[in-house]
Amino acid sequence: MDHHYKNLLMRLCKAESIFPRRLRFEQIEDFVIIQVKNKLKEGVDLECFKILNLIHQTVIPLGIRFDQQLYLYPGGHRLDKVVIMFNKEDYILFK
Repeated sequence: MDHHYKNLLMRLCKAESIFPRRLRFEQIEDFVIIQVKNKLKEGVDLECFKILNLIHQTVIPLGIRFDQQLYLYPGGHRLDKVVIMFNKEDYILFK
């Protein structure tokens, strides 16, 4: 997996005083997945929202396609994490 975008996103988080440990990058087959952990028991914490905003601001202008999925805790009343998924070929375009 190419780490250009990962490094960029980590630097942007640090510039915004966001703790980058909330982010988890992994490659599963032909997909690159970014997981953003939500820490609040109710609602979405501000740092999680800021990270998602940084991802959208850096990806959408480049026209790179991605999918976003919300994962809720059982019962559906609390957000656990948000997952952003790229095709590996699209993710490589970040070079």
